[in-house]
Amino acid sequence: MARPVVGTYVLAERGVDVVDRLPPGRVTHLLYAFLLVCGEGQRASEAEACRGQPNFGIAPHPDQARFTAAFERLKARDPQVKVLASVGGWGGSDPFFHLAATAEGRAAFVGAAMRWLREHPVFDGLDIDWEHPGSNGAVNGVALGSPADAGNYVRLMQDLRAGLDALGREMAPNGGRRYALTTAIATTREQLARMDMGRAAASLDLVFMMTYDFAGPWTKQAAHHTPLRSARPGEDGSLEASVANLLRDGVPADKLVAGVAMYARGFDGVQADRSYARPWPNEDGSLAFKDIGGLVGMKPRFDKATQSWALVGGGRFVGYDDPRAVRAKLAFARRQGLAGVFAWELSQDNGEILDAMNGIRPAAR
Repeated sequence: MARPVVGTYVLAERGVDVVDRLPPGRVTHLLYAFLLVCGEGQRASEAEACRGQPNFGIAPHPDQARFTAAFERLKARDPQVKVLASVGGWGGSDPFFHLAATAEGRAAFVGAAMRWLREHPVFDGLDIDWEHPGSNGAVNGVALGSPADAGNYVRLMQDLRAGLDALGREMAPNGGRRYALTTAIATTREQLARMDMGRAAASLDLVFMMTYDFAGPWTKQAAHHTPLRSARPGEDGSLEASVANLLRDGVPADKLVAGVAMYARGFDGVQADRSYARPWPNEDGSLAFKDIGGLVGMKPRFDKATQSWALVGGGRFVGYDDPRAVRAKLAFARRQGLAGVFAWELSQDNGEILDAMNGIRPAAR
């Protein structure tokens, strides 16, 4: 029986130290974020990185060689780990809207991705983080998305699956090498209505449910951003509701991976009706889990309805995944027959969240 998934993203900008500090046996999947797609839809800031790349080619990170070496060291001490290259991300997804729209665009991207994997054999597959088919939220100042994205997303996954299967036969002709294809998606009913995850799932090994950021500066009220359960019946801003949404759409439970946050979302000037004055402690209200222990004058509070924790005090509300909440998510994933759990993002943890994802409880004092 396969070991349950314990995955975590590592953000290239944060450096390789978190990879080198990973002890053996703690993760099954490490997701390296992000590879950039060049060409139509690329950001102006990526012009230099994409210089010389064909349309819908892939640009390596400036520290690619260092990360490749770090992943090789990780696999030497922990050979079972699967290292996946994640493509896109919140700011880097715009090219997907263009490339997925035509057979030629998909072929160009699939070809570039296969060349990249061929040149970087330490990687075991691809993770597609297209945010979000149907609407990009005008993240880079240009609104993109249409109903056609639903079918284009399915076709892109089908073409990638075929490309990865062919690459596997090429790289290991005697028995074939199984390259993984995964995706990270938002899981609200609103987003899933723009997709056809039931059809897409046939091409995918895992679906990483981004069951976090349900609250933040973009919401009118302060709330837990990564709860296990929704605050009120009928709401779908939770892990429990997300699983129900995807099962309803025809995605098998054993392909779903529950999302855990290694960071908090905070609000300041919170009123009795949960309205607030501003995000806290910065513009996006984010705070690494490893830093929340330094907050002064705030006390932990457990919300029974959502099965989640927050720090409160001085008119502030900071919702986060406490290790106890993570263990509850792990237990939920097991009851539901999910593939496992994953987190964004490793450099924000002090080790406690990853321990909880493995079901490890703190030693008694």
